Amino acid sequence: MKPTEKPTVGFYGLAGCAGCLLTVLYEKCFTRLTELVDIKAFPFIQEKNYEGKLDYIFVEGTVCFDEDIIMLNKLRKRAGKLVALGSCACFGCVPSMKNFHDQDKVKSFVYPKHNNLRETPPTPLDRHVKVDYRLPQCPPDKDEILEFIECIVTGREFVPYISPVCLECRKKGNPCLLEQGKICLGPVTNGGCGALCPSNNVTCYGCRGPCKDANYKAFLNMLKEKGFTAKDMRDKMEIFAGLAFKDEDKEDISEWLEK
Repeated sequence: MKPTEKPTVGFYGLAGCAGCLLTVLYEKCFTRLTELVDIKAFPFIQEKNYEGKLDYIFVEGTVCFDEDIIMLNKLRKRAGKLVALGSCACFGCVPSMKNFHDQDKVKSFVYPKHNNLRETPPTPLDRHVKVDYRLPQCPPDKDEILEFIECIVTGREFVPYISPVCLECRKKGNPCLLEQGKICLGPVTNGGCGALCPSNNVTCYGCRGPCKDANYKAFLNMLKEKGFTAKDMRDKMEIFAGLAFKDEDKEDISEWLEK
């Protein structure tokens, strides 16, 4: 690619709510994107889309059906770099809750008239293909999307946020929701959202995934002291990034919080 050329990008969606793609279409975000990159494919809004190689392909949604796997593999072959966009793509998000419940029962509730669908256990993109970058959150933050795009255009390294949500809460002077007797996953969740939910008096549900240095044992003990159980904590973790929390390579969480 010549220095004067814009990177070519495409935006695609698998099974999901399309909220991540809608975030990209936020007026100021999309306008800036068109200035920085050449958007060659965006099936969500374009009738005709380029089908060749692209420098970067952004994929939102969870792999839920065989068709998703086929599409994802095709996109991987076309992408110079593949970016998981949003919590569904990064962790499996809400659809992956199915993995923690009776499969047949869930299927009968969700698809009572379409049980012929060739479904597969809902999983994030990296369970099937190589993912080069991850932009988590539900939905992803438009400013972080722009920061990432600006990094690839200018050749700067994109550095993900690696501190817990609690640090951002402290910086904002938010009252601690844990001290109010609520289960907030801020201590074990990777930040970068600006503590959006706790700043609005809503507990953190872990949509940005596990914090690398999280002390789950201490967190669980603290919750038990407040009258909660390991199951209470696990049930909350399952909602947005259950598979990622479950797979944390830590001795104190290996039994999936005393299940």
